[in-house]
Amino acid sequence: MIFSTVLLNVKNKRKIASSEYWTKPIPRKVISKYLAKLETQAKVSERLRYQPIVLEKYKFFSRDCGDGIIIFVTDPDESNEDVTDKINRAASSLRSILVKHTKKYVKTHYDQIIYRFIKSRFVIALVGNIGVGKTSLLHLLMGKIPPETHVPTIAVNTEVIEEIRFANYELVILDFAGREAAGRLWDFSSTDMIFLLTDSTLKNIVDSKSIYTEILSEYPELPIILVANKQDTPHSLDSSVISKVMGFDAHAMVAIDLAYRNSLLQILLKALLEHFKLDVPDLPVEHLLCI
Repeated sequence: MIFSTVLLNVKNKRKIASSEYWTKPIPRKVISKYLAKLETQAKVSERLRYQPIVLEKYKFFSRDCGDGIIIFVTDPDESNEDVTDKINRAASSLRSILVKHTKKYVKTHYDQIIYRFIKSRFVIALVGNIGVGKTSLLHLLMGKIPPETHVPTIAVNTEVIEEIRFANYELVILDFAGREAAGRLWDFSSTDMIFLLTDSTLKNIVDSKSIYTEILSEYPELPIILVANKQDTPHSLDSSVISKVMGFDAHAMVAIDLAYRNSLLQILLKALLEHFKLDVPDLPVEHLLCI
């Protein structure tokens, strides 16, 4: 995850502009400490100037861009290759912009300039049998009124949820067709997380456990979030019972009821925080999921 970026003046090291993507701003003293270490490395070897540096639970990357120096601050586990590609492209763009425009212009438009280089995708797959409410859950997540009639998804319905972002990630939701219709099309090699839906009936719970076992055997590292949908229907089993049958927590849901949207966002937020190994900030969900 990219926590923040900062553009500094090369001569006086004063901030020209910055962007924040997480809740805790990087302390100025930590940035100053990084700049000192960067200068020391550069004296040893110019090649070391472009190596990432880890300081106080942050990883720093930087590049020169004309009269400025651009710094990306990430978590220590972030891919060096991925961030290096992003910062190289950002620095190249800023060099061109600083030739044509003033630093004041860059400061005013910095967020728009930098975001296209730091954004990443986080892919979530919605899976389950036909009719369990995957498309309704997708509508609920987007804050839309769920469809009144069920239209089965044929293969994969892809939505980019542009109005919901987490840090520097845009959410991409893959609504997979039910296993009965397209089980062989399920490919989670490019997926970051799975939401497995059951309709809370015993038969479907047994089927969902089979799906869970299959996914786990092929993708053991992939986080799977279990959603017990249709809790409002007759003969639905309580989510606590479903949890015992499945062997892990099931989240109660009624995907056709907009009143459940906040609960769904809370489930998603908790899953994202656990995935990125982040502490839970004492902030409303809308401050962490940019809606």
